[in-house]
Amino acid sequence: MEKISETIVESLTHHVAIIDRSGLIIKVNRAWKKYAKENGGDPEKLSAGADYFAVCDNQTVESIRQVLNGEMENIQIEYPCHSIRDKKWFSMNVTALSETDSSNIFGAIITHFDVTERKIMELRQQKELEMAKTIQRRVLLDPIMKNLITVKGFYLASDQLSGDLYAWYKIDEHRTGIILLDIMGHGLSSGMISMAIRSMLERIVTECKDPEKVYWELNKQFHLFFKSGQGYRNFFCTGIYLLIDTKQKTLSYFNAGHPSGLLIDGNQVTLLKSSLVPIGLLTDPNVQSATVQWTDKTSVLLYTDGLTDSLSMRLSEGENFLISEMRKADDIYTHFAAMISELNRKDDIAIVSISLE
Repeated sequence: MEKISETIVESLTHHVAIIDRSGLIIKVNRAWKKYAKENGGDPEKLSAGADYFAVCDNQTVESIRQVLNGEMENIQIEYPCHSIRDKKWFSMNVTALSETDSSNIFGAIITHFDVTERKIMELRQQKELEMAKTIQRRVLLDPIMKNLITVKGFYLASDQLSGDLYAWYKIDEHRTGIILLDIMGHGLSSGMISMAIRSMLERIVTECKDPEKVYWELNKQFHLFFKSGQGYRNFFCTGIYLLIDTKQKTLSYFNAGHPSGLLIDGNQVTLLKSSLVPIGLLTDPNVQSATVQWTDKTSVLLYTDGLTDSLSMRLSEGENFLISEMRKADDIYTHFAAMISELNRKDDIAIVSISLE
């Protein structure tokens, strides 16, 4: 039986070493010896009789000791092990060795798995993700800062790419279209979809203008673009769109399953509530918009549900809290941007602040 066990260890393609409780190497297999020889390793430091702890960093030694002392059954550590010719990464698994039907640990078996292919793929994906993140930030629009209207936006992503999207476009001298969307989910998939939608928005807002027409066109594009591919059949987004006319002092809007926009006109608070299903859910929705007139200096806050989620508040509770914060803020953009930056984010968060005269 002992001969069979030794043959099995020798035949493994993974690098295997067996150490005693003091860290001395008892045995290494053929794959271990081969890798050490081909990559310039010192046989004296990596063969039977050598001190394995001497070639490990302190943190790794402490982890192995936890196994040898019975504090953990096994550990797994991933580390780089670059050779002379190329870069490699390995995953080290340490498992305690004990006598049959005994808790008496006399050593550990250390197995090294080559994870280079996976690691290279992860690094490549990370690089591509960073590039997409940079592109997403570069397409953000500059604030609008005019006598009668100021518009600013702020977002933080939960997973580097954000599924939240805001934009604003000047339609004519007095009218501006402002939109905030929240793509279902978060991370890479929702972030990439938000970028695809972003490419359509300027045309949709400037050509359609009115809230009902903007909703219809967005909904149509969701069905044409995202429903045609099998992988996108369940994608939709919530959203709120405002058409602001500074000459008429009117704000027309639709809210499609989104948290209520908050409007404070003097002492009057108006909730820009949802009355429509999320964009992309129905092919023939009943679309209705609403209009609000303002008279005094007015502040508007639009936000995604990641804000109230990260505040650990229900939407209704969050509305009251955010209204209170708006009332005491001299500049709601600066106030809320600072607040968001300190939150432990559970989802993507985006806000749009609007000041009207």
